Amino acid sequence: MNTVKLIYHHLKTYLGNFTKRPKKKGKPTLTLANKKTVNLAVLSGLAFILLAGLLGGIRAMTMSSKVTNLEKLMASKKAATSSTSSAPQTIDNRLQYYLNDFVECYFTIPADSDGQTKQAKQLKSFYGSEPDIQAQGQVKNPSQLSWSRLLTVTDNVATYEVHYKQTVKNGDKTEEKELVTGFNIPYAKTKTGYYVTGLPWFSSLSTNQADKKSTDTEVKLNQSDRVSEKTKKKLDKFLTVFFTNYTTDQDNLDLVAHNVTVVKNATFKTLDFSYYKATDKTIMAYVQVTFEVAGSTHAENFTLTLSEKGKSYYVEKVSHTIPANYADTKE
Repeated sequence: MNTVKLIYHHLKTYLGNFTKRPKKKGKPTLTLANKKTVNLAVLSGLAFILLAGLLGGIRAMTMSSKVTNLEKLMASKKAATSSTSSAPQTIDNRLQYYLNDFVECYFTIPADSDGQTKQAKQLKSFYGSEPDIQAQGQVKNPSQLSWSRLLTVTDNVATYEVHYKQTVKNGDKTEEKELVTGFNIPYAKTKTGYYVTGLPWFSSLSTNQADKKSTDTEVKLNQSDRVSEKTKKKLDKFLTVFFTNYTTDQDNLDLVAHNVTVVKNATFKTLDFSYYKATDKTIMAYVQVTFEVAGSTHAENFTLTLSEKGKSYYVEKVSHTIPANYADTKE
């Protein structure tokens, strides 16, 4: 700050030599500045310019540092958010493949003694250490795994739903039984892979079906719309054309619908229910249709948004449900 004041003082002194003064009578005289004064003024000006540039550079560097720190902060927050959203899943596919092999080996028991010996040896290879089984002469009925699926993996225990067939002796006869069970496998992980830590156990399977069903989502297809009979017949005829093309021809389908893909290997059979609701610019169509696939028939629900196109209609949007309040006139 003292340097700035000094520079200012020198400039003021120098410039003072050029201020307008009252004319004196007589012959004017020329005042000459000496070389030292001129050099001092030039150097002062250069020093002022350099100081201003230095201060500007320092300020720019400070602002750049703040921006850089802000960018780093935003990047770290983004990385933290990305890390949180991409947290590792509970189930490792390698674990599932390993346990699938164990389940298949456990429930696939040959009928012959040599095959059973081989199966028992293979089963022991899954354990970290061979289980200590006190009971002697356990019965091993021939069995075959039908299918299984992994339900949960928690606290180093994997629970499967297992469906298998077992051959059981009934007197002089043998019969095959279809059995379903929960199957729990304790496991652990090492740097190189997985192993079964102890004997698995059977358990009952709980249903995933909710006991209480909500009536708010119940759809009753027993409502009558308020469009005229003539309009209803025209709309039904158009939808018959639409669903015929929906299962046969993509080019024709593109003429009557926007962004709808044809369904292959299916045949449109009947339009079983239709309810139409007209709005300002569109018509909402709630319909149920029967299709045939490989000789078997099934019903599907649709909600279609229709617009008028010339003397016919055009499908703007398709969804594969009918809302429970489809007949609500207060929408």
